Amino acid sequence: MSPGPGSFCGILRIMQDLATLWEEYKQAVRAGGDAVGLYQERVWPALLERWRQEPPVHPSPQEFAVSIHTLGTSPEATVLAILGTRAREVYVLHTDLTRAHVPRLREETGKEIYPLEVGKSDVAAIYRHVRYLLERFPDVPVALDLTSGTKAMSAGLAAAGFFFQRFYPKVRVVYVDNDDYDPELRRPRAGTERLIILPNPHQVLADVDALFAREFYERGEYAKAADFFGAMVQKTLERRFEVFSLLAGMYQAWYALDFAGAVKKGEALLGRLEADALRQHPLNNRRGILEGQLSLLKAARDFLVGQDLGNTLGVLGVVETLLRLSERSEKTSLVLAALYAYRALELLLQERLFLHGRRADSPALTPPEEGALRQELARLLRVHEEAVRLGAKLGLLDLVAFLRILGDPVLASQKVEALQGLAGVLKARNEALLIHGFAVPSKNDLKQIRNLLQPLLADLRERAGLRVSLHPVALGSTF
Repeated sequence: MSPGPGSFCGILRIMQDLATLWEEYKQAVRAGGDAVGLYQERVWPALLERWRQEPPVHPSPQEFAVSIHTLGTSPEATVLAILGTRAREVYVLHTDLTRAHVPRLREETGKEIYPLEVGKSDVAAIYRHVRYLLERFPDVPVALDLTSGTKAMSAGLAAAGFFFQRFYPKVRVVYVDNDDYDPELRRPRAGTERLIILPNPHQVLADVDALFAREFYERGEYAKAADFFGAMVQKTLERRFEVFSLLAGMYQAWYALDFAGAVKKGEALLGRLEADALRQHPLNNRRGILEGQLSLLKAARDFLVGQDLGNTLGVLGVVETLLRLSERSEKTSLVLAALYAYRALELLLQERLFLHGRRADSPALTPPEEGALRQELARLLRVHEEAVRLGAKLGLLDLVAFLRILGDPVLASQKVEALQGLAGVLKARNEALLIHGFAVPSKNDLKQIRNLLQPLLADLRERAGLRVSLHPVALGSTF
């Protein structure tokens, strides 16, 4: 039985025939024959048959659903690329000059060709066509062949392909290359051509991931930054990017108020930086800041677990975080910004009350203290004492008033007039939409809350001995 046309023996026979035909073709050209005509007559039919049966593809054969090709003045490479991709739908980007080759593509590939005319340097048109086709075929393998056409066309198609591969992962950029070029005939030696599925340099080198990671990190979108840094580790196998992923992960957990998770990430980060291979890592230059931030995170974690208002550094860690979240939320959600600020103020007041041996949830007021508190609240609210109602726990305004009675050095120094202006703002906390009521805080409300808490915050910082930057470390030119 003779070997089938697509069998190994059949391909081997064609390759042997091509080698013989090439030498005969070469001799005929040396004898004065027409190089182009002889190639089309003697060599091309055998090469075409080779690619029709089993096109050589590197690194491995792949069947595409759609292929998009740029077409130049020599259509042979485009014919081979169409056969190599085995696509069911074929789109060809041609110029007015190369339009005439489209019928030949149909004839020699046996496929329907959908022509799309572009200017020879119109990379924007190529981009638009590619985007349109990818939107039509978002979930199937698509090959973009840049072998033929002008340099601008090939560059435009490659740029579009590598860019869109991030959003359409089944896209591949391909190119017909050869292993042996005959300088005498100024052609690739027939039979050495193969379709190369090109790796995406953006993915191999992870440079685009690095740009996205930096952008998200600097915008404070730490979860996305951590994902990109993690992807860089997978693509490059370089462990130096892992510490950046841990760094971003630490800040993500921190600003999600997951202090335990932030501590875990921070400890892992500092542990990785101690490895010999990472001694020179640029983040080691910021180790002092990172260690200080980790100490603050540990204190905040312990405070939330033990609810010990005597843990001054822990209270400060939570308060500083709430205030940073308030600042970050202000542009997008004034309600959230105000609630973060309210809670920060409440913790500051509760911590100061704890210094006097009292707690807001069980103040244990003596009758004289209760009377004095009623009187102070009446002054701040500008109402009669009979209108003042005291609950079992102290609210925000109650805390301010009671601390003034106890002689708190910060609050006692505040002018009554200033606090009277704040009374309504503090009292309105429980009426906020996300608490119990329907009110939406104003920018002025938020400003007044921050004005009140600033001296309290400064005092707590001084007592806690805070000496570390609370800002996320800058990446700089670290990768």
